[in-house]
Amino acid sequence: MNRKTAGWIGVAALLALGAGCFRNTVSTIELDIPAMKSEACAQAVQAAVARLGEGTIRDIRLDVAARKAWVDYDNVRLGRRNIEVAVRHAGFAVNDLPADEEARAKLPPECRGDE
Repeated sequence: MNRKTAGWIGVAALLALGAGCFRNTVSTIELDIPAMKSEACAQAVQAAVARLGEGTIRDIRLDVAARKAWVDYDNVRLGRRNIEVAVRHAGFAVNDLPADEEARAKLPPECRGDE
């Protein structure tokens, strides 16, 4: 095999490896949502995250007892903060973001975190 052919094989191999770098575009974010105390609250959180778009959100797992949610999302099309802001705008404090007070006032009493 001559040098030119070997060079082209090397270039093709590098391109194949580079293409593989973008295959895993799914990340998971853990959301701490202290006011998610009931199934009604969990449904409101799930609806807020789902509105971010089909194809960007891969999976949503909720644990009402732990007051946590895990979201698998396409990190090329959506950022972590976008998910947190969607939950915030639904009226819930999440991770380091406070709840949007106007949206929070519209939630059922058990979801407001008034204790």
